[in-house]
Amino acid sequence: MKIFKIAISVICILCLGSCAVKLPLNKQFYESKKVGIIIDVDSIGLAKAGAQGLLDMALTPGDKYTKPLQTIEPQVNPFSLLKNEISDILKSRNKDFILIDINLKDENFSKFDTPDTDKKYYKKDIRALKSKYNVDEILYAEVKYGILVSYYSMIEIDRQGYMNISTSIIDLQDNSLLLSDRISSVAPIKGNWKKEPEYLNLKTSIQNAIDKTITTWKTKF
Repeated sequence: MKIFKIAISVICILCLGSCAVKLPLNKQFYESKKVGIIIDVDSIGLAKAGAQGLLDMALTPGDKYTKPLQTIEPQVNPFSLLKNEISDILKSRNKDFILIDINLKDENFSKFDTPDTDKKYYKKDIRALKSKYNVDEILYAEVKYGILVSYYSMIEIDRQGYMNISTSIIDLQDNSLLLSDRISSVAPIKGNWKKEPEYLNLKTSIQNAIDKTITTWKTKF
């Protein structure tokens, strides 16, 4: 199990729009076309924030969070929540869709050569998915979640539950982006985060961050 996905800086986790192109939803998306939904949820993990050098990071691996996160992971299910929410949204708009069980990061797609236009394009050339799955667009949601620990050097100064969703909608006709967005939320941990055996306070914090993020995510559609 890949428990720890360490983020070197808080900037790419919480500062929306700082790490990727942001585009609002192109209303073309609700024309009579079929979209393939790909939801990629990383294993629950530890993200780091704050001022740390490489030595500081090496000396603060976060091993103490392994057991709590492994305990919590089966009890929260952001994949099902996202799948149900986007299914409800698309059904309400009479948008045809299918769920596709692949991970875009694991597929061997070449880099997309961006034409000289004003459009924005997805970084990988995924147009082959059009004929493979008989879809016109791909909605790709990439999710990271778990505990966000803030540091000053090697000193932990804060802990919060967090969730981050990066979403792209790609028109497979030309690989252009119809939506590109990143949404993150954090939630405080109330009480002792390491109270065994259920780690309920930590779980509640992570679940609250998930719920907040998905609530905001829905407004993008």
